[in-house]
Amino acid sequence: MMIMKIHSNFLLLSSAVIFLGFHQLVLADEEGRPGTEDVLGFLNDEMPESLRFLERVREEDGDEGYEEVLEEARDLLAEFLEIRQEKGEKAAERFLDFERSRIRLQALLEEWHEADEEDEKRELRNQIAEIVGKQIDREMEEGQQELDKLKEEVREIEEELAELEERRSEIIEAELEEILPGGRDREDEGENPKEERVRGNDGSDRFVIKQTWLQEKNYARPYWVNVPEREDEEALPVIIFLHGNGGNAKGLEKMVLNRYRNLARRFITVFPEGYKESWNIVSERSKADDRAFIESIIRELSKRDDVKKNGFSIMGISNGAALVNQIAIETRLPNIKNYISAVSPLNGFQHDGKNFKSRGEENNYEVIAKPLSGVRLLNISGTDDSLVPYRGGPSKAIPAKGGKLPFVDAEESIFLWAKTMGYQGKKLGNASKVDGEIEVFSYLDGDIVHFKVNEHGHNATQALREELLLEFLRD
Repeated sequence: MMIMKIHSNFLLLSSAVIFLGFHQLVLADEEGRPGTEDVLGFLNDEMPESLRFLERVREEDGDEGYEEVLEEARDLLAEFLEIRQEKGEKAAERFLDFERSRIRLQALLEEWHEADEEDEKRELRNQIAEIVGKQIDREMEEGQQELDKLKEEVREIEEELAELEERRSEIIEAELEEILPGGRDREDEGENPKEERVRGNDGSDRFVIKQTWLQEKNYARPYWVNVPEREDEEALPVIIFLHGNGGNAKGLEKMVLNRYRNLARRFITVFPEGYKESWNIVSERSKADDRAFIESIIRELSKRDDVKKNGFSIMGISNGAALVNQIAIETRLPNIKNYISAVSPLNGFQHDGKNFKSRGEENNYEVIAKPLSGVRLLNISGTDDSLVPYRGGPSKAIPAKGGKLPFVDAEESIFLWAKTMGYQGKKLGNASKVDGEIEVFSYLDGDIVHFKVNEHGHNATQALREELLLEFLRD
């Protein structure tokens, strides 16, 4: 999971340093970005640790993940150049220093989770505290600068308001003349205003759901909606994608829309944002009621004419998949047709070996839960996953109350779902069919399915062909 978390920051930092040292080289490219050979050559000569990390990315995520990270590196160079051009060298150096601190902090956190000795943990904690202290000092300084700017902006706005107040009558007359030429009165025709959406440059619409919980009050939680072009007025099914821990909605949106283009043409795609880049499962940073958040999104979207009311699917990756499982366990909404959990089968809190469990207000997982009948569920897990062990047991890195988060064996997890959905046969010992690297275990005529992805780890979704995904998402 840590590799997935720091892909962007670690390698992009390397690229920013490249940009500093090879400005002419960067500008030699049409788009002002370094070529791959130049990037790799510099890393080999000057930053071998970064090069080794990049190779780890290739091993964990394959060539596609490797290329995605390199492309993110090139994107960061443009951001760095813009900062230096608009705000100067000092601002650019602050930007770079912040990236260095964040990468170092993430690395120390991983070391802390893996450390066994108390003295070692104490030393790592001191180093983490020092970095956090510097980050807070930096944010306070930048916050003061922003406050000074806001004060100046407020002063300018107050002057504009004073001028508008003085010219109010004059402005009204001018507007009336524009709307009603010749000074004629016209009654309001009573047409209802149309709904307005905030449309981003990428074409997606941004909405918010407001929630209050221990960490926040009346907090606006965002989600983005993409509606494909329709040839007629037919209502479309909806698929909600939940990012992993350390990820975000817009990053997942970019990946999904590029990788699953046929799906994006047939479904309305939705990308909610987890609080603090996480979803509240057992011991995560977020303590929000994420099930209520997703259910609120479904209720809102169900009001739309272009949405198929009972055609909702939810797909989550890693921490997002854990939330998918929890929603499938607890929800009473009948709208959700399909659940897809990628690289996270049931954990030991969600099923104790005998019963499914509700999360509870304090994440105590004490109350027995009975999932709705008729659920269709697909799980995808990699046999070489070092973060979420395929054969079950405690994770090496994911924390939980009293130690590390335990997981149910991936094949046992799907069997538990099949049984609760009415399957009465024995647990499958062999795959129902094989598709390349994927062994398919299918129960209840394909309503409950497990993809065993051989020779893949926490990046098992990279082996998931779009055709297989669409086959499960059949109408």
